[in-house]
Amino acid sequence: MIARGAAAGAALLLCGCVYYNAVYNAENVFERSEAYRAAGQDSLALLGYGEVVDKAAHAFRMEPEGPWASDAIFLLGRAQLRRGDLRAARAALDDALSLAATRGDSLSVFVYLAAVDVQLGEYAASLPALNDALRELPQGPELAEGHYWRGRLLLATGHEDGGWWDLDHSARIDPTRALDAALHRVATGILLDRPERAREGARLLYGLSGGGAATDSLLSLLSLAESRWGPEGAVGLIGGVETAAWRPAERGRLRLGLARALYSAGDTSRAYAAATTAAEGAGAVAAQARFHLASWRLAGIGDLASARAVVPTLLPAVGQAPADTLLSDLNGVTALADLGLDDPLAWFAAGELARDRLGAPILARGLFLAYADAAPEGPWAAKALLAAISVTEVAGDRAWLRGRLERYGGSPYVLAARGDPAPGFEQLEEELAERLARMRSR
Repeated sequence: MIARGAAAGAALLLCGCVYYNAVYNAENVFERSEAYRAAGQDSLALLGYGEVVDKAAHAFRMEPEGPWASDAIFLLGRAQLRRGDLRAARAALDDALSLAATRGDSLSVFVYLAAVDVQLGEYAASLPALNDALRELPQGPELAEGHYWRGRLLLATGHEDGGWWDLDHSARIDPTRALDAALHRVATGILLDRPERAREGARLLYGLSGGGAATDSLLSLLSLAESRWGPEGAVGLIGGVETAAWRPAERGRLRLGLARALYSAGDTSRAYAAATTAAEGAGAVAAQARFHLASWRLAGIGDLASARAVVPTLLPAVGQAPADTLLSDLNGVTALADLGLDDPLAWFAAGELARDRLGAPILARGLFLAYADAAPEGPWAAKALLAAISVTEVAGDRAWLRGRLERYGGSPYVLAARGDPAPGFEQLEEELAERLARMRSR
C-alpha cells in the first residue's frame, strides 16, 4: 500500500511538472513574440503567437481545473488577441476571468477584454471596467496596455484630449508601447483631420531607434494623408525623415516616399534631390529611386537624345524590377526609332511604346508626328495625328493638330472618332497590328 501510494504520488508530481513546464514554455514564447512585435518583426511575432495558442490550449486541456489553468487560458486569450482572432480571444478571456483567483488577476483580464471590445467597435461596455483597472493596476506593461486601449477607445468616441493623453502615457509607462502609440496617433490624426496630431505622431516615430519598423505602415498612411490633404499635406507628414534615428535602408524608403510626395506637389527640384539621395548605393530602395528619377525625366523629355541620356540612371539598378522593365522599354523605343529611318511606321510603334510604357507623352507626340510627316498619304497618318492630340496638353498645339487633321475627314479613324460609320476601320487595325508585331519582334 505504501509503495503503491508513493508511486501514485510520484506520478502526480511528474504530471504536475509536465503541466507547469507546458505553461512556462508558452509564457516564454509569448514574451519573445511580444518582443518581436515591439520591434516590428510581425511575421516572427505571428509565428510565436501561433505556437503559444497551441501550447496554451494543450496545457489547458491537460488539466482544465488545475492550479495553472487560469494562466494557460489567459495566455491563450492574449495570443489569440495578438493574432487578430478576436472572438476566440474573448471566449478565452471570459474563461480566464471566471478562473481569476485575485482582484489583480481580474484587472489584468479586463485590460485585454477591453482590447477585444475596442477592435470590435464595442466601446461602451468596456470603459467602466477598464477605468477600474487603470486606477488599481501597478506600474508595468499591463497598465501601459490599458492606457493604450483606453486612448484608442476615447479617440474613437470623440474624446480627443483624453485619448491623446492616454496614448502618450502608455508610451511613458512602457517604451515598448511607443511605436504602436505613435503610429496610432498618425493614423487617427489623418482620420480625424488633425494634421498637427498626425505630424506629432510622425515626429515621435522618427525619434524612436526602432521606429523604422513602422516604415510600411507609415508609407501606407502617407497615401491616405495625400488623398485627404493633398501632396503638401503628405510632405508635411513625412518631412522629418532626414532626422530619423533609423537604419539607412529604412530612412531611404521613407526618403523615397518623401520624394514622390514632393513630385506630386509640383516641387520637382526637392523631389529630385530627395530621390537622388535615396538612389545612392545599391539595393532595392536605390533601384526604386533610380526608377522614379528616370520616369520623371522621361515624362518631360521630347527627343531621343534626351531619352538615351536616361539610360545611365537605370544601369546601376539592373537586376531590380521595375527598373529592368523601364530600361527594356526604353531600349525598345530607341531601337524602333532607329528602324524608322527605313520604315517610318516604326516611329508610330515607338510612339505607342513611349506613351504606354515609358510615360513619356512629349516624346510620344514627336514620334507620332514624325510618322505623320514621313507618310502623310499612308492609311495610318490620321491615327498618328489623333494619337498626337491625345498626348498634347497645350490648347494651342491641340488646335493646330486638329487643323492638320481636317484633310483626313474621310479617314476611317476620323469617322470612328466622331462616332460615325467607319467602313474599313477593322481591316486597317488588323493590318496595323500585324505590321507592328513584326517590327517589335525584330
